[in-house]
Amino acid sequence: MVEVNPRAYLARIRNVKKGVNIRSRILELISSKPLTIKKIAERVGRSRSSIRRHLKNMEAEGIVRSQRYKGRTIWMTTGIGQKAIEEVY
Repeated sequence: MVEVNPRAYLARIRNVKKGVNIRSRILELISSKPLTIKKIAERVGRSRSSIRRHLKNMEAEGIVRSQRYKGRTIWMTTGIGQKAIEEVY
């Protein structure tokens, strides 16, 4: 069972349980270490296109960001989404 990360809920899309669980797992992974889409997909057990879609949705809301590093694109959390959650609570 995946612990749901509050940042996995997005304002711009419909939040279905499966998607929230996948985004929670992605956030768990990249919060400790920036990773490529390939590495995230391997660890989550989903296709790269599925992971890319979730990352792009989270990027649109400022929760994650990408950066080029040694010829690859790595993904990391921004901390912005967490700040918004803390303001609500």
